Amino acid sequence: MDRPHIAKVRLKDTADPHQIGQYGEGIHRVFGLILALANVHGGLLLIDEIERGLHYSIMPDVWKLIFALAHRLNVQVFATSHSWDCIGAFQLANDADGVLIRLERFNGESKSIIFSKAELEIATREHIEVR
Repeated sequence: MDRPHIAKVRLKDTADPHQIGQYGEGIHRVFGLILALANVHGGLLLIDEIERGLHYSIMPDVWKLIFALAHRLNVQVFATSHSWDCIGAFQLANDADGVLIRLERFNGESKSIIFSKAELEIATREHIEVR
């Protein structure tokens, strides 16, 4: 009889792994993002409302992880968010070629505004609305 596969994690400075089911939604979300990145090696990953289920305080680390894995696995990532905390975390973690793209309507047509790393740094520092 086949036994189900159970995901386990080992926390830093602990000897034994624990079943991932013992943790909250946030660790499930991060684990899912890691698996999604690994499964699209050399491709494209779309993430809707990336901050869903994650505490704002860990978002810089989540973005750093995404940048590192995307670079390592050659994955282009597109993520949506309406969260100012998420955008600020993106800016802090962005040591790569990440850009923020704002979509808006102008005279009935969709228009994209691209914020470079430097422009996003200014916008977050000066609290300029980019969402």
